[in-house]
Amino acid sequence: MISRELQERDRSVTIKILRLTFCCFLAFTIVLVSCSKKDTDDKVKNEHTVESNGQDEWIPEYETVACPFAVPQGTEVECGCMTVPENRRQPDGNQVTIQFAIFRSKSRNPESDPIVYLAGGPGEHALESVALTFDKRFAPLTVNRDLIVFDQRGTGYSEPALECPELIELAYEVLDQNLESDEAIALENEATRDCYERLKEQDIDLSSYNSVESAADLNDLRLALGYDEWNLFGISYGTRLALTAMRDYPQGIRSVILNSTVPLQADLYEEMPAAFDRALNVLVTSCANDPIANKAYPDLKEVFFDTIDQLNDAPARFTSIHPLTGESYDVLMSGDNFFNFIISTLYSTEVISLVPKVIFDAQTGKYGTLALLVGSNLLNMELRSTGMHYSVQCNEELPFNSEEKIAASLEGHPDIREYLEDSLGESSLAVCEYWTNTIPDPVENEPVHSAIPTLILSGEFDPITPPAWGKLAAETLTNSRFFEFPGLGHDVLVSGNECPVDIALEFLDNPYSEPDRTCLEEIEPPDYIVLDVNLTPFTNALFGIKGVIPEDWSEITPGVYSRSELGITVIGQQAIPGMDADAILGMLSGSFGIDEDPDKSLSRKSNGLEWTIFQEEILGMVINIALAEGEGITYFILFTCVPDDHPFYFDNLLIPAIDAFSPNE
Repeated sequence: MISRELQERDRSVTIKILRLTFCCFLAFTIVLVSCSKKDTDDKVKNEHTVESNGQDEWIPEYETVACPFAVPQGTEVECGCMTVPENRRQPDGNQVTIQFAIFRSKSRNPESDPIVYLAGGPGEHALESVALTFDKRFAPLTVNRDLIVFDQRGTGYSEPALECPELIELAYEVLDQNLESDEAIALENEATRDCYERLKEQDIDLSSYNSVESAADLNDLRLALGYDEWNLFGISYGTRLALTAMRDYPQGIRSVILNSTVPLQADLYEEMPAAFDRALNVLVTSCANDPIANKAYPDLKEVFFDTIDQLNDAPARFTSIHPLTGESYDVLMSGDNFFNFIISTLYSTEVISLVPKVIFDAQTGKYGTLALLVGSNLLNMELRSTGMHYSVQCNEELPFNSEEKIAASLEGHPDIREYLEDSLGESSLAVCEYWTNTIPDPVENEPVHSAIPTLILSGEFDPITPPAWGKLAAETLTNSRFFEFPGLGHDVLVSGNECPVDIALEFLDNPYSEPDRTCLEEIEPPDYIVLDVNLTPFTNALFGIKGVIPEDWSEITPGVYSRSELGITVIGQQAIPGMDADAILGMLSGSFGIDEDPDKSLSRKSNGLEWTIFQEEILGMVINIALAEGEGITYFILFTCVPDDHPFYFDNLLIPAIDAFSPNE
């Protein structure tokens, strides 16, 4: 039984756990908040007069403003904005407002050199993304240093933001349409042209939104905030921005972390087929080397391409649900789209373990997990300023690629050529014919030479910035150290794995020393999800209960166990003092939109407890709630999974868990 002195604490903890159990999967999607860009109450102006890069005297200034995003609970955050010229060759012309935030370290004596985060994309909304994934992704980096995050010019809360709602609207419109590739490209080009015309009507100089100007913004921000030096931390495109800053403004940069590196000399579009092919082969080999996964998913590559052909002949239709709004969307998934979707899943370390199952499920007409992931992706496309993406790519990337070289590259990868040849580069090259009308400086395609201490991190599964690119960048960075992480995808430092974080923190403390590599040997390969369950006895002293739980599932919070870090398949078992079953159902109904009178699947008696099992389907997931009462305590089991997997887990996990459950007297 639960001790009386723990009851009140347990009740509070339980309420939090119930919310976490239901929302665990959503925690791994980027959540939108409703905040105003214009919220600038209580402004305080701060100024520093400095010399900038040996050029004419420049006086950066910033204003403190109310944070335009939801501040993570328990974290001290200071927000501000800085005004700079849109085009520094015309300092009296249009101005750009850069929004930034300083996430304060909880250390009593933090180091004086903060970390500044450079987001990817190009075009990612950095402030919103970081704030809403801060606790898991970024807080570990703030042990000894503040973290500065800013929306690069043209993105997020910075103004003007080069948003293209025309493309987002189009993406939703065609979700359920089976378009030929040339028709889809034509529609996308039309929407992009509409976005371009609208931005030009606002008198925005699109050619001024590039890495050179953003690097100058970054240097001005350091000067405005009064830091003698700081440490750059770039992800994906953010590494290109970091390299540009190392080249153009080396003063004040103490050290650099390049996470999933984009060297300036790499030709992204020409090398993309090789990068995709490499990552796919890494997945296939890894799955084959796992005896359990190989048994469940034999001949993965062959099945993958067979499934693509199958879906091209008869596209899949399913419903995806926006995980925040709850709005449902009919989706049509062709084989070509399925190929691109599977490649994109290799970005995320948490999702990699699901990929073989998604492929085999799709082959047999099961789309539950796929629908859930597609729904999650609906959020991601809303958190990128596509106009900024094109401005950067047309200024410094696509001019160094050509349609002929891209075609030649595709010829070298015949397995995937037909799924990419109609779309790779062609649409973007057409956009760049009018987007900026600039001829880039050749230096934008040349390697950066620097002696600034640099830590280069790459993931084995990364489908877009392969480890070879990290090594390529290291060749001209004389004080660089390269680390490749087995089993991880893109953005390794914020993947949730402790090893890259430990290495990064050690590097930041001693940037001229070699970090300890021991933890690389301890990283496990992906734990590929298969439809099985092995139960083992457990006793939970906190809740005063005992029963069975799945062996090797992770305890994500007291009494709650998840099959993977995504939290798609979760079981929680608890004892709740002071709340009856009706009160719990009412709380769930109010918090999560569960029907006030959910379906009762069945009743079941076991170990002196009389259980009622409820079942609902919400946001594309099946939820079972099992409740039993005894001596002023409500016993509670909650289980969630995708509909395709529910019959198996209901019989082989939920019912055995109910039958084994009892108070630990």
